[in-house]
Amino acid sequence: MLVAAMLFLVGWLIGRLFGVIVLVMTSCVILFTAMTIFTAVYGIDLLHVLIALGYLTAHQSGYLLGAYLGGYPENN
Repeated sequence: MLVAAMLFLVGWLIGRLFGVIVLVMTSCVILFTAMTIFTAVYGIDLLHVLIALGYLTAHQSGYLLGAYLGGYPENN
């Protein structure tokens, strides 16, 4: 739960300061790191895949909130 909260805050910060490309790169790093650790320690099962997806959801929802509150420029 603490990891998800930290990922939400990091996503919020990325949403305030950077664009979507940085979000995609950090999401790839999060997914690769989580799956590598879970595979090495526990093995692959549905629970750990869902935990990794929860981490990605927290990170990306933080980005969406940060981009919304930061006034992300729209392409017209």
